[in-house]
Amino acid sequence: MKKMKINIILLVLVAFIVLFFSLKDNFFSVIDYLRSINYFWIIIACGFYVLNILFQSLAQYSFLKEVNSDYKKTSCFKLMSIAMFFNGITPFSSGGQPFEIYLLRKENIKVSDSANALLQNFITYQFALIFIGTVALLTNVYLDIIPDDMLLRKIVIIGYLINVSVMALIIFLSRGKKTNTKIFNKIFNFIFKLRFIKNGEQKRQKAEKMLDDFYNSTAIMKNNFKNTVKSFLFNLLSLLCLYIIPLFIYLSLDNHEMTIVNSLVLSGYTFLIGSFVPIPGGSGGLEYAYTTFFGIFYSGGLLSASMLLWRLITYYLGIIIGGITLVTYRKKE
Repeated sequence: MKKMKINIILLVLVAFIVLFFSLKDNFFSVIDYLRSINYFWIIIACGFYVLNILFQSLAQYSFLKEVNSDYKKTSCFKLMSIAMFFNGITPFSSGGQPFEIYLLRKENIKVSDSANALLQNFITYQFALIFIGTVALLTNVYLDIIPDDMLLRKIVIIGYLINVSVMALIIFLSRGKKTNTKIFNKIFNFIFKLRFIKNGEQKRQKAEKMLDDFYNSTAIMKNNFKNTVKSFLFNLLSLLCLYIIPLFIYLSLDNHEMTIVNSLVLSGYTFLIGSFVPIPGGSGGLEYAYTTFFGIFYSGGLLSASMLLWRLITYYLGIIIGGITLVTYRKKE
C-alpha cells in the first residue's frame, strides 16, 4: 500500500508537469479547442477504449475457461479492468498480473493454473504486438509517414527488435525442455562461480520451477491451437481499437485530415516508446512521443488539445474504470 500511494503521488505530480508544459505556450488556443469538442466522437473514442478492454478480457478468457469451465466472461472483464488499474499505477505496468492471480485464487482457480493462463495470454499478446508492429513498420517504409532522420523512429526500431528477440527467445525455450535445462544449468553454474548471489540453490530451484511452468504453458498452447489463435485475434483487435482512437479525437476537434492508416502507425510508434519509460503509465515519455510523432502533421493548440484528450481516454479512463470496478468488488467481498 505504501508503494501504491507513492506511485499515485508520482503519477499526479507527473500529470501536473505534463499539463503545465502542454498548456504554457498555447493555453487559450487549447481552451478554445476543448470548448468546441464534438462529444459524439469523444463517446465513440471512449467506446473503442472499452472495446479494447473487452477484447483483452476475451483473449484472457480463452485460456481461463480451460482451467475453470464455470468461469464467466463478465468476471474476466472485471478482472481485466482491475488489472488495468494496477498496471496504470505501477512502473512498467507490473502490478496487474499479480493482482489477477490473487483474484483468480478467490475464484477457486489454483495459482499454478492462473499463472499458466496469464503466461499463455502474454505470449499471444506479444505475437499480436509484433504482428501489428511489423505492419506499421512496413507501412511506414512504403508511405514514408515518419522521416528517417527522427531519433525516436530509430528508438522505435530498436524497441521493435527487442520485442522480436523476446518472441524468438520464447519460441526457442518452448522447443526442447531437456536442452534448455542444460543451458540454464550451465548459465547458473557460471553465475555461482562469481559468488555474488546469496541462497543460490534456492534461487536455482525457483528458476527451474518457472522454466517448467513456462514449458507446460507452451505445451498446452500447442495442444490447443484453436484457443491460441482465438486469443491472438482478440489481442490483435484490442490493439487496433486502442490505436485507432486518435482518429476520433481529431474528428471531435473538427479536423478531418487524420486517416486510419496514420492513426494506426503513429499510435503504434508512440506506445512502443512508452513501454521503455519506468514511470507509472509511461507518463512523460508517452506524451513526448505523441507530440513528436503526431507533431509531424499538427502543431500548436490542436496538437496539445488532442494529446490531452488522447491521454485522458487511453490512460486515465482505464484507471477510472478499474478503480470503480475494484471498489465495487471489495464492497461485495
